[in-house]
Amino acid sequence: MTKDFKKRFDAVAARALGELLPGERGAISYSAELSAFMRFNGGKVRQSGSVEQADLSIKLWKGAKTYSFMLALSGDEAEDDERVAEAVGKARALMPLLPDDPYQAVPEAAGSSDARYSGSLLPEAEIPARVLGPAAGLDFTGVYSQGLVCRGAANSAGARHWFQTETFLVDYSAWLPNGRAVKSSYAGREWSDAEYAKRIAATKRSLENLGVEQIALEPGKYRAFITADALAEVVTFFSWNGFGERGIRQGESAYIALREGRESMSPKFGFSQDFSLGVEPAFNDDGELAPERLEIVSGGRIANTLVCSRTAKQYGVPANGAGEDEGVRSISMDAGDLAEADALKAIGTGVYVSNFHYLNWSDVQAARVTGMTRFACLWVEDGRIVGPIKDMRWDESLYNMLGAKLEAVTKERHLLVASETYERRQVGGSLLPGILVDGLSFTL
Repeated sequence: MTKDFKKRFDAVAARALGELLPGERGAISYSAELSAFMRFNGGKVRQSGSVEQADLSIKLWKGAKTYSFMLALSGDEAEDDERVAEAVGKARALMPLLPDDPYQAVPEAAGSSDARYSGSLLPEAEIPARVLGPAAGLDFTGVYSQGLVCRGAANSAGARHWFQTETFLVDYSAWLPNGRAVKSSYAGREWSDAEYAKRIAATKRSLENLGVEQIALEPGKYRAFITADALAEVVTFFSWNGFGERGIRQGESAYIALREGRESMSPKFGFSQDFSLGVEPAFNDDGELAPERLEIVSGGRIANTLVCSRTAKQYGVPANGAGEDEGVRSISMDAGDLAEADALKAIGTGVYVSNFHYLNWSDVQAARVTGMTRFACLWVEDGRIVGPIKDMRWDESLYNMLGAKLEAVTKERHLLVASETYERRQVGGSLLPGILVDGLSFTL
C-alpha cells in the first residue's frame, strides 16, 4: 500500500465520481493511517506492531433516493479502481428499490481545503526506552500509539478536502500490589521527554497517596475538583443527546431547557468547536466545510447549535458543516483563573477526582449524568490529601456541575486526543481545563 495517501485519495476520488451517470450525484469520504503501536504490561513490552490501511465510503443520490456504502482499499490502484466501479454499479442497481428520502440534502459546496499538521514523533526503535525509562520501577501497563492519520472528502459539486495529522498517545496506568492504580495519559503532536517525565513524576506522587487505607464516604454532596482527564468523559454528553439542532427540535436533547431559557449554566462555562487544535478535520463526510471556530456555549448560554444540511432543509435554518449526527467535534473549553497548583487549597475539604468511568444519562431532560469514580480519587481535608476514597457512584445535573455549582475553572488546559482504535485509529480530541464544583452529588 502506498504511503502517499493524498495522491491515492485524489485518484480514487476521481475514479468514484467519474463513475456517476447523468442525474446521479455523489460524495466520498476517505480514511487512512500509518500507525505504530506498542503494548506494555508490568513495565515491559508485550506486543508491538504497525498498521497501514485505507478505506472509502461512498454516498450516491439519484432523484429522491439515497444510498451509502463502504469498502476497504488494498492499495493496488488497478484493483481498487475495479472494486470501486463494481461497487458503484451494484449500488446503482439497488437504488430503485429504496423509498424516497423527503429530507434528502445533496451537498452543493464546491470549496477545497488542505490542512496538514506535522508532528515530532519518537523513532520507533526508541519507543521502549523513551516510554518505559522514566517509568522504571513502576508496574506500568498501557498502550502507546503514534503515526499519520488522514481524512479526505470530495463530492460531485466539486469539493475537495484533505486533512492529515501526526499524533502520539501514551494511555497508561501504574499499579500498586494492593490493586490500586493511577490512570493517566500523555498525548499531542510534539513529543517532549521533559513533559512526559513530569507526567510520570506526578503519577509517582499520586501512587504515594494510595498506600493507606481507603476512606468510605457517606452518600451526600461534596466539594470536588474534577481534573481534565475526568472531565473528558463528561464532554461526551455535549454530543450525545447534545447540542445538535435536530435533537433540540425533536425533543431528544438534554439542553432544551437551556435553549428555551428555563435553565442556564455558569458564566464561567463556555466551549467552542475549534479545528485549529489540529486533531480533527473541519469538513464532514459530504465535503462540507465547517467554520474553523464556532462558539457553542458562551457565558453559560447557547450561542450556536450544530446543524447538518439535512436538518437545515427540514427546518429551514442555515447549515454550519456539521456531520449527520450533529455531534460536537474538536472541543475547546474556555480557561478560567484557578491555578492547578492551588486546586487542593481551593477544595479545602472534599474530593479530588482524577478519573470517571461508566458514565450514562440518568435523566436526559434534566441533563443529569451518572457515573463512577475510579483510579486515584482522593479525600482532601483542609487542603491536604488524606487518602484514597472507595469507588462511589455520583449523579449530577450538568446544569449544576457546569452551572450553579461551578465555582472555578483552571487556567491550564490539556489536549486529550481520541484513544479509540475500533476499526481504525480515530481522529478527534478536546482541550480541557479542570473544574471546581461546590457540591457534587455522591449517591452510593
